[in-house]
Amino acid sequence: MKTVFLTAEPPWPLDQGDKLRNYHLLKALAEAHAVTLVSFCAPGDEEGTWREVIGPFCEAVYAVPLGRLQMLLNVARLPHLPVTMAARASFRMGGLLRQMTGTGEFDLAFACQLKMAGYLKQCSVRRRVADLTDSLSLYRRRMTRFASSSAARLFGLIEAARLARQERRIAGLTDVVLLASASDAAALEKIAPGANVCVLANGVDLDYFRPLPDPGRPVLLFYGHLRYPPNADGLIWFCREVFPQVRKVVPEAELHIAGKEASVDVVSLARLPGVKFWGHVPDLRPCLASSSLVVVPLRFGTGIHNKVLEALAAGRAVVSTSLGYEGLEVVPGVHLEVVDKPADFAAAVVGLLRDPARRAALAAAGRRLVEERYSWRMVSQVLQSLLVGTEGTENAN
Repeated sequence: MKTVFLTAEPPWPLDQGDKLRNYHLLKALAEAHAVTLVSFCAPGDEEGTWREVIGPFCEAVYAVPLGRLQMLLNVARLPHLPVTMAARASFRMGGLLRQMTGTGEFDLAFACQLKMAGYLKQCSVRRRVADLTDSLSLYRRRMTRFASSSAARLFGLIEAARLARQERRIAGLTDVVLLASASDAAALEKIAPGANVCVLANGVDLDYFRPLPDPGRPVLLFYGHLRYPPNADGLIWFCREVFPQVRKVVPEAELHIAGKEASVDVVSLARLPGVKFWGHVPDLRPCLASSSLVVVPLRFGTGIHNKVLEALAAGRAVVSTSLGYEGLEVVPGVHLEVVDKPADFAAAVVGLLRDPARRAALAAAGRRLVEERYSWRMVSQVLQSLLVGTEGTENAN
């Protein structure tokens, strides 16, 4: 099956969630089909080193440059669209896709995330698939609860409505829509009744993330893309509301923070007692190896968070909020600890720091879980079966 695969940026390096998922889905499709990647990229990066990684398993690769200034201008001139879609409006991208697929040689168009799903309309193919990953309208609605001002709250509600309208449109345009979690799928089904919505979970590389020995040190680890609002908000909340309570009981406790594109507010957390900020690290495994447990203090967000899967795969005990592990088939108290209030979160962290046997039990159960349900190989198999299930159906939109 000849496939055109659309991404908003090259899926390499694997330094954020969207790129990680897009890379593994692209690779999975390329194992069974002839895949052409079409992606936006930063100006000057058309022939970047990412091609050396992606190129070998693609039939062809096309890169369309799109700079930040143009993205800002797009948002200003297209106020009726959600920001994520308006920013990536491109006549050049649309023209390329119409030209490529106009000959009728492509069977499938696969768009990654809502920011690229609108381009499915430009693809003359038998079948269209949108991997939305998360319900962004649900994400925005949840985010408004933590808005810093009434203006921000109003913007969030308006943006949620724009996103819902586009999610509904995309659902009607495609043969199948993929979401990473059941809660996101349910949210889309509410606004797009009758759409063919399927759940395709995130996965984890079990060869890359192997169980690590517990260092037995009172070191906590938080990592993730720090520009992502749920990560920044959750980290600041944890440092201000939870970690001081931990330090009262375990004065030698440390919190290590790893991630790229941190704001000034996040970087300033390193001034707090016991907090160390590592910034972007190309390989998370040394950070995981030096920590005794991973904290996931997210207060809003959607989808499945890769940091939880990676921590479980690496044999690390995890303390998470309810939203932090949403979408995963885990059992609180068996695979990880789940708490939401600051005092309870602190107590759970302290309890695990003092109980290496408990950490080991959670770590072993978590590793077994990801081996049974969340390897990228298993995700690939589910994806292939979903695509086979849509064969013979043709979207007339």
